[in-house]
Amino acid sequence: MVRFAMRVFMLPASIVVMELIILVPIVLSIVTVIQELVHGGLDEPMETLEGVGVVLIGWGVALEERPSLRKIFHLEDGPNEALEMGIDGLCHSSGIGLLVFGLFAEIAVTAVRLPNHIVPTEGFDPVVLCVSLFFIMLGTYVLAQHIVRMVMATVWRRIPAPHAP
Repeated sequence: MVRFAMRVFMLPASIVVMELIILVPIVLSIVTVIQELVHGGLDEPMETLEGVGVVLIGWGVALEERPSLRKIFHLEDGPNEALEMGIDGLCHSSGIGLLVFGLFAEIAVTAVRLPNHIVPTEGFDPVVLCVSLFFIMLGTYVLAQHIVRMVMATVWRRIPAPHAP
């Protein structure tokens, strides 16, 4: 039963659906953070950026480890193994991007949360939060690009091209 669930979870179409479910609230969060920062708010943007950062980190780790999960649950050596390995590579690189950008966003929020005698951000907290927002936006771009590449792989049944530098 668990193996079947993992087989469904590892399908490119399943990954795309989950990523769309993740993408929509992230985009709404970006809009909310911008609005709050424009109006001088700090607490809600910090909470929102922190939460989105955690989501990017968590999903990034799950994507990055797709090849390992396929191996653990004996889902390798199927009829489309060349395509699956290409998707593994795409998931790995996108996952690392999400993980890194989510971590950087978290670091910026933490810099604002720490006392000013440790990290003196007083007076430019909104700027530091904009840096966090920038990393969230980069992560959102990576996620959207991954969705497009996964759809292309699913529809055309071709190994997706690697990410451009």
